[in-house]
Amino acid sequence: MKKSISFALALIAYLFFFYYVMVLAVDKVSDYSIYAVYWRVIFRGWLTTIMLSGLSLLLSLLVGLVLYLMVESKISFFYFLAEIHKTIIFGTPLLVVAIVAYYYIGDAFHIDSKFWVGVLTLALYIGAYISDIYKGAIEGIHENQWQTAKMFGLTKYQTYRYVIFPQVLKSILPPLAGQFALTIKGSALLSYMATDEFLNTVKTVQSISFRYPEGFIIIAIGYWLLTVPLVVVVRIFEKRVNYKEQTWNLK
Repeated sequence: MKKSISFALALIAYLFFFYYVMVLAVDKVSDYSIYAVYWRVIFRGWLTTIMLSGLSLLLSLLVGLVLYLMVESKISFFYFLAEIHKTIIFGTPLLVVAIVAYYYIGDAFHIDSKFWVGVLTLALYIGAYISDIYKGAIEGIHENQWQTAKMFGLTKYQTYRYVIFPQVLKSILPPLAGQFALTIKGSALLSYMATDEFLNTVKTVQSISFRYPEGFIIIAIGYWLLTVPLVVVVRIFEKRVNYKEQTWNLK
């Protein structure tokens, strides 16, 4: 009960501060009427952001796994190919990658859809970071567990499936939650590709109405509605995984 009250008070204090900074401090009267007129356009952009981010999240998990396997491969070509990709991604801002992907890679491979260029861009960018998350989690598994699995005659697939993956899943959830939130927020940079996502639609209404403070508040709330539930769901799933592990240990 005390935690609930403290949480409510902290939330009210934060929202009041946000309201003061965004509304009172700029000494303007809020007017959302123009945004109400274009609510369908804004809502479609918000849904586009959900689809774009969701597909990027799923694809980035696959890209990260492939990059990890390439780094761990005994074939030098695959190793250096993955390392070169990761080095370029780590040293380049997402905005620059998005622009290069749209104006050069998209044209080179005749990908006319801005949506799919955005999905591939985010997946390749976030996937590079996720590959290191996989690497850290798998390398954190004690060597004795690998040797024990080999002693019991488990194949490499069975070792990953029944021994390594359940432990990796628990350890990668916290960093993955951060990467997932970064993917959703990073989708805003795709507005520079003229993608009809959430930020771009709100900016269009801003340019028509010149009601910029209200637009930024809508943008903030829209991304909160995407990222906060995602983080909460990941934390709940993490608790369930820990609970199942504790139950198994008790047995």
